[in-house]
Amino acid sequence: MEPVSFSALAWQVCAIALVAGLAHGVSGFGFPLISTPVVALFTDVRTAVVMTLLPNIAVNLISLAKGGNWRESLGKYWPVAVYVIAGTLIGTRLVLVMPPEPLKLLLALIIVIYLKQDVFTHVDWGAINRHPQLAGLAFGLLGGVLSGAVNVALPPLLIYFATLGLAPLVMTQILNLCFLAGRTTQIAALGGVGQLGTEVIMAAIPATATAIIGVIAGAYFQSRIQPAIWRVFIRAVLWILTLLLIAQVILPLVYR
Repeated sequence: MEPVSFSALAWQVCAIALVAGLAHGVSGFGFPLISTPVVALFTDVRTAVVMTLLPNIAVNLISLAKGGNWRESLGKYWPVAVYVIAGTLIGTRLVLVMPPEPLKLLLALIIVIYLKQDVFTHVDWGAINRHPQLAGLAFGLLGGVLSGAVNVALPPLLIYFATLGLAPLVMTQILNLCFLAGRTTQIAALGGVGQLGTEVIMAAIPATATAIIGVIAGAYFQSRIQPAIWRVFIRAVLWILTLLLIAQVILPLVYR
């Protein structure tokens, strides 16, 4: 694979971060669900992870601070964020060594799992309530691996916290704490192997700024958008992204 020019991607990622930030501001989470696959369509998953890392951290910080009352929200469930850190170290290693095609398929699979999460409501998740600490370890590690590998930790964490019956604000805050823990671990892991040089950081600064603008704008429009219409729109976008990711991997094999 040819070396990636991060500077050449800067303004494309900037526009993508603005749209993904807008979506995140409306729903409270979801920035990597949109930004990572779109950037991956232009490049590869590894580049998408690296280019959206700083914008992701900025978005998570904003979402974590929103609403206050952090002690009640985070005090009981913070160990899950620690498990996410451990899993992220594994996932970051995967994104560095795996070929780009399997990573794109894994990213597509995780988005499909998110889109079909209603299927999992029919699964008996009673073990989570009976053994919340052990389940938190398992789902936190899995979420961390996915965070490090494809930048999307939401599906397993959402299943875990939703099964525990957390209130929306509490869930949003603990999810963003887990995401933030994963992102900061990625910075350390990727920086330690020379994947976060000056070019990457400088290229990510405009995207970070537009992501913040998008989140603020999305929060402003949150009460002005009908939730049902918004869900239909976002689901349609994610299905299209999933099909495009799969097509990018499958079509070259068919027509080579």
